[in-house]
Amino acid sequence: MTFRTRTTAKPTRRRAHHDDTRRALFINISFGLAILAAFSVLGSIAFAGYYGGHFVAIGSVNGQSINKDDVSARVAVNLARFEREIDDYGQLRNQGKITSAEYNTVVGGIKQNETQSTMYSDALNQLTQEAMLAQYANKHGISVTDKQVDDQIVADGTLDEQRHVMVIGVAPTPTPPADVPTPAELQAAQTQAQQYHDDIASGKATWDAEAKASNAGSVGATGTTGDLFLNTKKALKLDPALVDAVFNLKAVNDLTAVIKCSDGLYRFATVTEITPPYVDADWHTVIDQNASDGAYRGAARAEALQIAIKNSIDAQYVTGPSDQRHVLEIGVSAGYGAAGAGDEVKIKMMLFAPDHGTVDPSTLDPANDPAWKDAKTRADAAVAALKKDVTQFATLEKDTTNNDDQQWTTSNGELPWLPQSIFAGDATQQQGLGMTATGTAVFAAGLTPNTVVGPVQETTLGYVVAVFEARRAEPAQRISDAMLRIASGTPFATEVATSSEAIDAVDGGDLGWVTHYSLTQDLEDAIFQTPVGGVSRTVLSSGYYWIFKVVDAQKDRTPTAAEAAVLLPKVFNTWLTDLTNHTNIWTDQTGLTSMYPAASAS
Repeated sequence: MTFRTRTTAKPTRRRAHHDDTRRALFINISFGLAILAAFSVLGSIAFAGYYGGHFVAIGSVNGQSINKDDVSARVAVNLARFEREIDDYGQLRNQGKITSAEYNTVVGGIKQNETQSTMYSDALNQLTQEAMLAQYANKHGISVTDKQVDDQIVADGTLDEQRHVMVIGVAPTPTPPADVPTPAELQAAQTQAQQYHDDIASGKATWDAEAKASNAGSVGATGTTGDLFLNTKKALKLDPALVDAVFNLKAVNDLTAVIKCSDGLYRFATVTEITPPYVDADWHTVIDQNASDGAYRGAARAEALQIAIKNSIDAQYVTGPSDQRHVLEIGVSAGYGAAGAGDEVKIKMMLFAPDHGTVDPSTLDPANDPAWKDAKTRADAAVAALKKDVTQFATLEKDTTNNDDQQWTTSNGELPWLPQSIFAGDATQQQGLGMTATGTAVFAAGLTPNTVVGPVQETTLGYVVAVFEARRAEPAQRISDAMLRIASGTPFATEVATSSEAIDAVDGGDLGWVTHYSLTQDLEDAIFQTPVGGVSRTVLSSGYYWIFKVVDAQKDRTPTAAEAAVLLPKVFNTWLTDLTNHTNIWTDQTGLTSMYPAASAS
């Protein structure tokens, strides 16, 4: 059988056209899909960029995120508020209610908060704290109403009454080498402060003269006139009793009474200006023009909520009944050296420098330069005078035409208790006093009180002449010795008198009644973990070694009005610190820095 191949039929014109159409359709679909894919990729890139610039978390509080848009919105709110505050102070200046100098100082302080790093870090810190407090409020059923928010906005737009405050203070001066003043020395300080007060009140002396005589600048005020500048009652950083007295003054130039402050100083104050509250009626409108109303209202709500929480905490620990302990304390200063730095000495000194310190002594030849020889002559004369009568030190030290020391003049040449390591180092780099040779001399064995030491040559300074006052064991050893003596039967009050350097040592170490959040957490733990009649473990805190004796305890004791006034400025802040320490907080500092405007990122 013969097989023949079948002939393939020729395609018709219609079929060819149909295939072309299909081919074109597939090409178009493929091209469309490619375009969609490209747009998808571009969209993904754009979304990722937008998300990274706006929604990416830059911080979190217990898992609750804070994103870049949140921070940017708060920065805008803060900036708008700062600028409006500047305008408001400008109105006060134009109305003659504050001086141009006062305006410049206040505005300068506000503008320091407008730097890029400060603006963005402050905004993130605010949002972090607000999230933490909001979580606490939700847990404890604390909320604020819309009216409270409205009231907060009005308060934001109000400059509180301001007073230009001047302060004079007198510090009790313990007789070296003692660190704690005696009752007689306390009385002398109070008498001196009262004398300054009375001389000003009677017109016998001017404020500036008495402030300079009292060295007001060294007792917490700014400058030799004790000028604390414009302050609101909330902002004035003084003892609460003195703050109340300042804002109770009826007229400019009136004087408060002399008040013993919690730091042991006797102070009184006056006011040179009283600026009444200033209400900015357009505050909210202007802030809205420069920042989102929602963002500003959110910030105001957070402020109102913080006030509500503070009121709740104060009601628990300041004005209401709470668990309290009556405590005595012994405090030993940890000193200026690291733990284990060794014994400490107490000296007073003068310095006799080549050319009275007008040139760098290290650039001169100590063996041949006339300036060095002159310094040695002056130092030898001081040593000779002191060996005849060491009480002449006060007179010689005050002679600034001869004594070239400028570091210790405000303390009459007295240095604090120091270990030998602090005398060494490079004084210009603040690693020590730069007086290695002096340190060796004053730590020599066998020195007795009032021994004159020197002249000691310090090649970077000149000749040092010192009077040795005392030597004692390092702080850690002294607090351990005190603990051992108490454990061996020495009465706590006796050990207070012999060992404590705390302000209240003169009062028997009586710290008074302690409530929760009135002290730092480490001190509070030591006190509340100690039974009544017991003595606590040693705690190193705030630059002191502490031990406490709990003499009484009450579960539901209400602070007195005086105690509440002292507690009020610190309980909430201590509570807030404790809450922060127990909150899981994360911030992205690198991400925060990337938000700074490019022109200001540097």
